[in-house]
Amino acid sequence: MARLTSESPLPIALDEELIGCNALHGKEKLLSVIRPQYIILKPSLHGGICGGEEWIALAEKRNIGWWITSALESNIGLNAIAQWCATYNNPLPQGLGTGMLFTDNVEMPLEIRSDCMWFGK
Repeated sequence: MARLTSESPLPIALDEELIGCNALHGKEKLLSVIRPQYIILKPSLHGGICGGEEWIALAEKRNIGWWITSALESNIGLNAIAQWCATYNNPLPQGLGTGMLFTDNVEMPLEIRSDCMWFGK
């Protein structure tokens, strides 16, 4: 994977490769050895908000881009992730539209307009 990320003409993002890598040393090693251009963070699968913040700090220290996406959370989880995501000044689009996939979901005034999520109608 390290060779692929260093030789590919296209940027490489790690996604599922991050799952199960929870210790700080393991995260540091993964990012330092593979050197991806991006990482994709799913807080539910990466130690919650604390785990996500740890990944972001390590990525930024290495000039690795990142974005946050949801992992099929209900509207309650999606709302929490969206609020956390809004605390960062990341210009990349974030993947937070999964709440609309469910037919039986907690009612919440979350709405996607164009490419932005809004709270309230």
